[in-house]
Amino acid sequence: MSMVSFVADMVREDRDHDNWIDTLTEASTRLDVLQTAVTELRHLCESEDVHSEQVLEVLASHGV
Repeated sequence: MSMVSFVADMVREDRDHDNWIDTLTEASTRLDVLQTAVTELRHLCESEDVHSEQVLEVLASHGV
């Protein structure tokens, strides 16, 4: 394996690693948003007088 090929493989591996880190970070952020929305919806649904508009407002406020 030539040095150029070795370096190219390392750069590609670093880029793949960075892409995985970015993907995992984005997924973690989305999961946090969804967990917050679910918690708010759970609290909302615990009340006896919940309306679909309220549910939609919670979902919209979190971009879900």
